[in-house]
Amino acid sequence: MQDETTQDVQRNADEEYDILGMLKQKTPNSLVSIVVLIIGISQFNDAIDMGGKGWDLFMSNFSDNPSNDRLSKVYVRASSEVLDETFGSPVYKKSSEGDTEIKYYKDGKFILSAIISNGTVDAFLVFPQPGFGANTKEHAGGENYLNDNFSDLTTPMNAMSNVARTGNYYLEEAEGGHYEMLYSSIGGHSEYLAPLSNTQLQQLAEFNDVLMMDEDVTESITVLRAHMKPNFYGYSTVDITALEPAILTRLEYELLTK
Repeated sequence: MQDETTQDVQRNADEEYDILGMLKQKTPNSLVSIVVLIIGISQFNDAIDMGGKGWDLFMSNFSDNPSNDRLSKVYVRASSEVLDETFGSPVYKKSSEGDTEIKYYKDGKFILSAIISNGTVDAFLVFPQPGFGANTKEHAGGENYLNDNFSDLTTPMNAMSNVARTGNYYLEEAEGGHYEMLYSSIGGHSEYLAPLSNTQLQQLAEFNDVLMMDEDVTESITVLRAHMKPNFYGYSTVDITALEPAILTRLEYELLTK
């Protein structure tokens, strides 16, 4: 009886071996190739996916495109909700007059200050980090707005300045711009990155004195604009004096970037 059982087990094993052998023999080489190809494609897709993630990381760290894309979503008269949706919560707030608020938002390439009233963006200023190539094509100063002196770029309609321990700056509203019928192009120079040179500070002080005395500023502003480059820009529907509290100072910059 035991011998018969052993023989049955052996017979079943032989039959299974024969079936496997027949499958191997009858499996077309093309099917094997397809299986190998599928495995290869799977590995290739994994490699592509990893490469794509690596490229996205590279672009976010070394390219200005993502930051400029975020900036393109913000415009004057937009709902202030777009700021939180695009940049997250503000990193700094200033109170202003009445229902008007000033909020600062931080990106890896710039700091943006926005003047907001009744849930609407009335104006915003962009303060680039060193090396950031901001897209200023719609600005009155054009694509090279942050690369040349004021005098080579724009014609000012209104201008103002400040010379004080709290911070020195020059601010102007310029003629032109792609959306000049909707809002004004704004530009200026603040010491948020570095102090002015002695010559620039003297020229700024001379312009400031003439402006405060309500005298003709033509000569002093011409000299100043010929020796100073803008280092921030923006767009506004409010009077230029309302933009002063939104200008980033050196101490604020240090606070927001430490």
